[in-house]
Amino acid sequence: MEFLNPLMLWGSLAVGIPIALHFWHQKKGQLLNWAATQWLTEKDLQPSRGFRLDNVLLLIIRCLLVILLAFLLAKPSLHWATSAQNPQKIYLVQLNPLVVDNYKFELEEALKKGEKIYKMGAVLESLNDMTSMTYSGAIHPLELQTSINKAHELNREVGTKQFEIYLVNSQVLSQVPNIFVPGTFALHSVVDTLSKAPKPYLEFSEKHKLFVNQANQLTIAAVLPPNEKFESQPLPNNAVNVLVALESKAEKQAIGAALKALTEVYQIAFSIDEKLNSQKQYDWVFTDNKLPPDAKVFSSQTRFIFSDANHIPINGEWKTAQFSGEMLTNGRLPEWLGEVLVSHFQLNPSSKSLSNQQLNALFKTLDTKSQYAVNQTEGVQFSKWIFLFFIIMLGTERWLAIQKNA
Repeated sequence: MEFLNPLMLWGSLAVGIPIALHFWHQKKGQLLNWAATQWLTEKDLQPSRGFRLDNVLLLIIRCLLVILLAFLLAKPSLHWATSAQNPQKIYLVQLNPLVVDNYKFELEEALKKGEKIYKMGAVLESLNDMTSMTYSGAIHPLELQTSINKAHELNREVGTKQFEIYLVNSQVLSQVPNIFVPGTFALHSVVDTLSKAPKPYLEFSEKHKLFVNQANQLTIAAVLPPNEKFESQPLPNNAVNVLVALESKAEKQAIGAALKALTEVYQIAFSIDEKLNSQKQYDWVFTDNKLPPDAKVFSSQTRFIFSDANHIPINGEWKTAQFSGEMLTNGRLPEWLGEVLVSHFQLNPSSKSLSNQQLNALFKTLDTKSQYAVNQTEGVQFSKWIFLFFIIMLGTERWLAIQKNA
């Protein structure tokens, strides 16, 4: 049981009020200037000495009324205890070879226990055998939501459900803001590493290849590793065209040293200009001042790079990269420019799978409307019964008080 206004329960301390009034009423006497009162019998007089608990039942009822009033004002909400038995598991499986192979043991055990297993899809199908199955392709998140809803409808009579969801972790799932599950659930996902997009790479005049390896490190080699997936052709960049339009000598010197370091380590062919060359289209532009727009030398892919110390009016259509002034002196500028290079040419395309945090945030538990309605109805009915009991007790108290003149 919970209370919407628990502070109102402090009002039950007012139970001391009827007790105090009870004793005060016993002590109370009325002085009458009438000589005949001396012949009144003692039993008809109001007791005037000592603390005697007369009319105990009336006192208990009055105390109970105060407690009931505080209880009503606290707005109790009654939650009936759920069944102590374990929740019934409902399995929803995306019929993908990776999913079935990774979780074959769990699914076979579920079949042996007689638990319900459904195939995800536009049409919800029950699975009774793991040996002969027709695999399906990728599943749209709306189809997944439909499968969850249908499984819930088919098992509406089940009191407590535990959804076990087996699926391929794909970025396609993020096409919807959330997927709602009407009950508790557990996610079991696999990442399809075999279907990763081929990585692009750069090849310069010396025929060496610049790419990102499996360890996510920028690497140079004469031959691409055979165990990784790359594009069939290199990117059409024989050189990285760079414009260094800097007025600060310190920045120009630091940028030049960083580009030279990248050339020595990775043998990157940088074509560096300090003045605009209308015959080129620049990949990188280092600037500490406003540049005039020039459609010929700047493209939508041009990356404008500047220090955070330079307050440059940025065009909303620019692709920018900003480095801190500390990098000019702490030696991190070459490493940072290497990261910009990887990002600019997309040498390490983002994975098509969601992170565990993103996947868990995508799925939300949803209380069914029927259960919500039942809880609301039970709470209202409970308050009505308490109020009815309060009215009955109040009527009883008034009747006793009148009868006993107390």
